[in-house]
Amino acid sequence: MARFGRMRELVRHLAHCEIDLVLDAGGQDGAFGRALRRRGYRGRIVSFEPFGGERAPVRKAAARDLDWHVLPYALGHRESGWMRRLDEVWEEVVAPGERVLLQVEAGPELDQVLEGAGEFGADLALVRTGGVAGGGPVGRFPAVSA
Repeated sequence: MARFGRMRELVRHLAHCEIDLVLDAGGQDGAFGRALRRRGYRGRIVSFEPFGGERAPVRKAAARDLDWHVLPYALGHRESGWMRRLDEVWEEVVAPGERVLLQVEAGPELDQVLEGAGEFGADLALVRTGGVAGGGPVGRFPAVSA
């Protein structure tokens, strides 16, 4: 299990692991995606953020980036008006063969998001918790922590 103190080290690890796609569960203000871009990550980013309209900060952050998309719902363990299971949207957001990092901002939501991944949980190359400043590692998959 790898730990990273800096975003630059995380981006190097993503390149080493050939990560093509970052799924950012809880995109909030877009800080994680912006930090990835500032440090050189050029792969696709899909952020999930149910709250806020077109002016939500994560939507503003992604607006000029053709490889960063924001979906207007959260990831979780059940389907509701504002929540989707990852296994229900997987084929819409992940292209065949893409290697995926799942980023979950807050540790308490991690189990719910992983439960919602269903059969696709095994297809996650890396899982990371925490914000730009860092967080805790996850043991169920090869995991990274800032």
